[in-house]
Amino acid sequence: MLTSMHIENIAVIKSLDVDFPKGFSALTGETGAGKSILIDSLNMLLGAKTERDLVRTGENIASVSAIFSDISSETVEKLSALGIELDEEECVFIQRSVSADGKSKSKINGCTYPLSVLREVGNLLVNIHGQLDNRDIFDEKTYIDLVDSYADLYTLREKYREEYKKMTSALSEIERLSSDEREKERKTELLSYQINDIESAELKAGEEEELDSEKKMLKNFRQIAKQVSTVYRALYKNDKGMSATRLVDIAHDTLESMTEFVPEASEYAERLYEISFEMEHIAENVLAALPNEHSDPEKRLDEIETRLDTIHKLKRKYGSTVEQILEYLDKSKKELDEILLSDDRIKELEKEVVVYRANALSLAKELSEKRSLAAKELSEKITAEIRFLDMEKVKFSVDVSSLYDIKGEIVFTKDGTDKIEFLVSTNPGEPPKALSKIASGGEAARILLAMKCVLTSADNIETLIFDEIDTGVSGKTSQKIGIKLRELGKSLQILSITHSAQVAATAENHFKIKKNTVDGRSETEVNLLDREGRIAEISRIMGGVNITDKIRDSAAEMLETAENL
Repeated sequence: MLTSMHIENIAVIKSLDVDFPKGFSALTGETGAGKSILIDSLNMLLGAKTERDLVRTGENIASVSAIFSDISSETVEKLSALGIELDEEECVFIQRSVSADGKSKSKINGCTYPLSVLREVGNLLVNIHGQLDNRDIFDEKTYIDLVDSYADLYTLREKYREEYKKMTSALSEIERLSSDEREKERKTELLSYQINDIESAELKAGEEEELDSEKKMLKNFRQIAKQVSTVYRALYKNDKGMSATRLVDIAHDTLESMTEFVPEASEYAERLYEISFEMEHIAENVLAALPNEHSDPEKRLDEIETRLDTIHKLKRKYGSTVEQILEYLDKSKKELDEILLSDDRIKELEKEVVVYRANALSLAKELSEKRSLAAKELSEKITAEIRFLDMEKVKFSVDVSSLYDIKGEIVFTKDGTDKIEFLVSTNPGEPPKALSKIASGGEAARILLAMKCVLTSADNIETLIFDEIDTGVSGKTSQKIGIKLRELGKSLQILSITHSAQVAATAENHFKIKKNTVDGRSETEVNLLDREGRIAEISRIMGGVNITDKIRDSAAEMLETAENL
């Protein structure tokens, strides 16, 4: 629900703070006091397009902010899907500012969001219904959701959607595999060439690194050979003198001969033996690292360069490393196999589609049957509400029909195979017309009110705002409108801007919108009235300039009657 609202520098409003309670609240005031500005401000907050002249003359920026609390779990889930989470106090705080040059900025819980998200969030939190703005009830896309919510069909619809998703996924794969034969032939030739191109090279993972290493070795063969020879002679074999290994062996033998006199000599001899063995091992490994002395280094270099060139060419085509090229090869083989086996796969998929379609059709029929039952019940209930609101000749109906294509075949959508329309017949004998064809704004607003009375929980929107829903109706009808608004206020937050004494009297809370002159300029204020204030305001609405005691008594009586509803 809309808990509080702050408006700054919008038209006749300099600065205004309003806290809104639960239940049904009426907002009244003299013409020009700023009632419509409240609606304009809220529309602006919820993402509506704004005009530059909305900014108060002489100011640079206009802003509106509001706090929404007591948000239902269903709405919280939908907000979360938009990336909006409740704050620490489990509220949503929305801010929007518009500058005199037309630039705007929107924030939700302190984070900046585009207007498209702001509008979606606004549509989840508030419905605003004026005589000329009842677009939500004209949107046929919402009708299935309203009926399914009323009839509690979401679980069944999800089961249908699972089969529908399987069916459409299989059909999409069939379409992909059944691409133009010429295109399949071209793709087959290309893949075959690429597979042969890679396979003929007989690549091995890590091969390039090994070749680069060997290439460096061969390019520095003479220097490395000299260094290897030095290490080998120094450690193991030396024709011109003793090697380190030979010297260690002499020391080892000498220590062994000393064991009788020096007890530690045996341990030292053992350690020298291990050192000798390790030096011999190092010498042989270093020597083995040098290419065979009988090989031709220049010839081997040419072979390596040729091989590396082959690898580099493949890298330019298929990947930046040998491993990526081999991955591309594996992927291409699978793709080629898929094309070559596509006919068999298509046959398998076609069998699957038959099963999925049958399952989806069965669930769709169940949905249709239950929607039709709900539609009949809704038609009767909404028609009864409409007639209570003194539109005795109006008949409302919810029409559920099957969707067919031009070939006469049933059409599946994500919601089933149905088309749902809300139809209205305004006079006996006249054919029903789409709700969107209603000419009278007053009729549309009252029909909407009747719908809301029946579909209270269907759309999960907790704040409804009615802008002069009672315009052009009699006192008796106004009172009935007030009764219905009060009934709705038991489960929803209802705000109604009204010129009707009967509607204002029926409200649980009554705000007066008043325009004052401050420093030569108009400023609007909004005050919550106590009982005496309500009697005075209802008397003003009823009696105009000259308010008599009888008018005041009538106003008090209206309040007493409403309190006993």
